Amino acid sequence: MKIRFVLPLLLLTLTGCLSGYRLGSTLPPEIQSVHIPLARNESTEPLLETEVTTATLAQMQRDGSLSIVSEDQADAVLYITVTDFELRPLAFGDGDNLRPDEYRLIIKARVELIQQSNGRVLARQGGLDGRSEFELTRDLVSDQRTAIPEAAEDLGRRIVAAVTEAWPD
Repeated sequence: MKIRFVLPLLLLTLTGCLSGYRLGSTLPPEIQSVHIPLARNESTEPLLETEVTTATLAQMQRDGSLSIVSEDQADAVLYITVTDFELRPLAFGDGDNLRPDEYRLIIKARVELIQQSNGRVLARQGGLDGRSEFELTRDLVSDQRTAIPEAAEDLGRRIVAAVTEAWPD
C-alpha cells in the first residue's frame, strides 16, 4: 500500500529535478553555427595562434553544439586572443636544485562570441588556460614544442565549454 504513494511521489520529484536541465548548448536557439577566425597572439611565443585555432576547431567539431561555417554564413563569430605563455618548473633533478627536469606549460587566452546579426556579445571569458606537463628529455625548446599541442588541445576544450555552456544574460 505504501508503494502506491511512494512511486508517484518519487516520479514527481525526479521530474521536478530534471525540468531545468538542458542538453547541448545554452546559447540562444537561433545560434546554430559559428565562424572561428585565426586567433590573435599577444604572447611572446610565436605560432601559438595557429595551434590554438586548430585545437579549438577540432574541439568544436567534437562537441557538435555548433556547426563550423564561413564568416558570411555564421550566426556567430568566436574571437580568441592568446594572452600569455608560461613555462613553470615542477620538479628538479636528483641533487641538482638549479636544473628543472619537469615543466608545466600554460597557454592563456580570452574569448568573445559575437552574434553576427546584431553584434550582441553572447559569451565573453578571460583567464582561460590550457596546460600540459613534460619531462626534459632532450633540450628545453624541443620538448616545449612537443608539449604545445597538448596544452592547445586542453585550452580548446575549455574555450568550447566556455562558449557553449555560457549562461545567458
